[in-house]
Amino acid sequence: MTALDKYARLEGPGIWRAGPQDQRRDVVVALGDASLVLSDARSGIVLSHWSLPAVRRLNRGHIPALYSPDPDADGEVLETDDSLVIEALETIRAALAPREPLRRLKIALAMGAVVLVVAGAFWVPGALVERTAAIVPPAMRAQIGRDALDGITLSSTAERFCADPDGRQVLAALRNRLLGEEWRVSVIAGVPGLQSAHFPGRSIVLGSDLIEGLGSAQALAGWILAEAQAHEATDPLLDTLHFAGTRATLGLLTTGALPQGSLSGYAAQRLARPPAWPNALVLAEALAQAGQSIGDYALSLPASAADLAQDLAELPPLTPRDTARLMSDGEWLTLQAICSQ
Repeated sequence: MTALDKYARLEGPGIWRAGPQDQRRDVVVALGDASLVLSDARSGIVLSHWSLPAVRRLNRGHIPALYSPDPDADGEVLETDDSLVIEALETIRAALAPREPLRRLKIALAMGAVVLVVAGAFWVPGALVERTAAIVPPAMRAQIGRDALDGITLSSTAERFCADPDGRQVLAALRNRLLGEEWRVSVIAGVPGLQSAHFPGRSIVLGSDLIEGLGSAQALAGWILAEAQAHEATDPLLDTLHFAGTRATLGLLTTGALPQGSLSGYAAQRLARPPAWPNALVLAEALAQAGQSIGDYALSLPASAADLAQDLAELPPLTPRDTARLMSDGEWLTLQAICSQ
């Protein structure tokens, strides 16, 4: 499955202008097979088609995001603050853009390679992995995480990312409230036994069976925060590079990218592992910070996490900072149906 496949049929709101002197118009932004389609929000009339490879971000790191197919930004401009649309466009831009690393990154990686050559006779694979992981920047970590997950959906079996637009929108809102927009939370169907896992680049994966079997959004919040805690406790890139091997890790140091095929099979192996259970007190504090109690999460734990459930039961009560609901009953049902399409 490619980045284009993941976001097929995704729609969201935006504001478009044809040129600097033209009036701004409310539009519906839709991703097509190879283009971005902008339609009038009221009439539905198509106003413009943009080739996806030509789309450029004009204000990196700022919200609302500004995009244009014109590198000089003298023509059309799209403005959007829809997190799903932004995520889709950034993912597709990263997938379509050349993966030539930035000059500074090249220098840093080359210096790391020189250090390895000098100390090569004494350097063990574990130290190589740790050294490499320490200098890989966030953008490359996110790309490695995406590449690893792409591997499992490119097979001929039933694994797929769940992409119901309404369900994804509810999940994105939950992610923003619990973790922030810099995280990525996805749901995968077709992986028997999958509960939750995490990958480099602050990427969290949930199994469709877990989503469908939970009794409340509060329980799901606990699973998401637990996986985020595990991600922050131990750098997941270390595990990924150990799987890729010494030669692939050296390739990352010297070229700025892992060799093609070096992560083949990694996602399937990673998703087959049981979740890394969190520290009970740290998780309870994170849930209280989000305005939620630990009860629903504790009740959702499997028998293999009996010790964690006991630790949660023995904690002193924590007063949630804000008891606002995570979502409505209708939104929860929508999220549970995220794999329906």
